[in-house]
Amino acid sequence: MLKYESFVELVNELGFMSMNDVVAGFPKIGDYIVEGQYWSDNPELDPWIWKDRVAAEKKLLYGSYFNSKKGVISPRFYSIFYCAFHPNITVEERYKAGKLNKQEWDVWNLLNKEGRALGTHEIRKLLGVTPKSGASSVDTALVNLQLSFDIVISGNTDMLDKGNKPYNKSVQYDLVERWVPDDWYQPNLIMSQQEALEKIYERAFQISNSLDLDKVKKIFNKQIKLLKRFSID
Repeated sequence: MLKYESFVELVNELGFMSMNDVVAGFPKIGDYIVEGQYWSDNPELDPWIWKDRVAAEKKLLYGSYFNSKKGVISPRFYSIFYCAFHPNITVEERYKAGKLNKQEWDVWNLLNKEGRALGTHEIRKLLGVTPKSGASSVDTALVNLQLSFDIVISGNTDMLDKGNKPYNKSVQYDLVERWVPDDWYQPNLIMSQQEALEKIYERAFQISNSLDLDKVKKIFNKQIKLLKRFSID
């Protein structure tokens, strides 16, 4: 039975994997666990807890990285993903050039100005949106900014009632530059975005089961489209 530390080791060995079904043959957590592990509330056995632990402990990068579906990336592959999918201009430059929509700018600008990680509920409140009005656009912005490696999921945080008592958990987000550990960066990594992308394709093909290269590339289609929108030729 796969346990937490073995899960971290597995992802470090593979380089990256999904937490959901992305495409048949691409490695996912369900391939390695047994029935009953999910929602067992055991921190050593429950993948639902693992996703929060790896983020809180900064052991892996967890977020919406595989066509908006959740997955994890190892520290050694972080720089390669960043190189492949991070736009060639800053967020401020993107906004001034009309490359960002209002929600994307508002989310990033809020995290930048607040100077700390914020839960989804805090972001919605500070931006003045509700589940019935505006929340969907903000949620899409949160995904897009993960895909462009501008923000990360940094764990979760308590939602408090009027008496300051926790009653639920909320996903917490932070800026990449504040959250990512220095030793995740490879200072000597010299490659173009295309070279980094090819390296990701190659590794995805190697770790997948009977998945051809065209299907591998489809896993990252959304990132590629977003990169084109966010970048300047």
